[in-house]
Amino acid sequence: MNVVCKIASLFAQCAVSARTKRNFKNMDISQLKNGKYFSGRYTDPGQYSGWFVGSFFNDENHPCKNDQLEILYKEHQSGDKARAHYHKLKVELLIILEGKARYNVNGNEVVLGKGDFLFVDVNNIISGEFLEPTKIFVIHSPSIVTDKTVVE
Repeated sequence: MNVVCKIASLFAQCAVSARTKRNFKNMDISQLKNGKYFSGRYTDPGQYSGWFVGSFFNDENHPCKNDQLEILYKEHQSGDKARAHYHKLKVELLIILEGKARYNVNGNEVVLGKGDFLFVDVNNIISGEFLEPTKIFVIHSPSIVTDKTVVE
């Protein structure tokens, strides 16, 4: 099971627990406190062009350094384009928070608007164009910085 599915499963378990009002007061959480967490503002693209979680951080102790997934938040202008590319080892999940974009996956056009998502498995060629100002949230799993092949 890939990390995206694990995260979705964990959220589902939490939702079920919340609905059933399961009591966690007696749970031993001492093993859960690894001290690795970080609070920030994801609208600041910083030096990583909007990627704010992933294996690309040089500092091994950076709280957002993670080999399991990469997370991006980005604001695009109308006319911005995402070059055609594919990943051999990681999956990609794109979520449109606001705006509208047209993607091409292996020659098939997919238009996404607010609240829509696109899941792209490995070895699929994807490109995109933003049709209006758009806020997008992207998750890659696992985090492998070198796993992107641009298609000319």
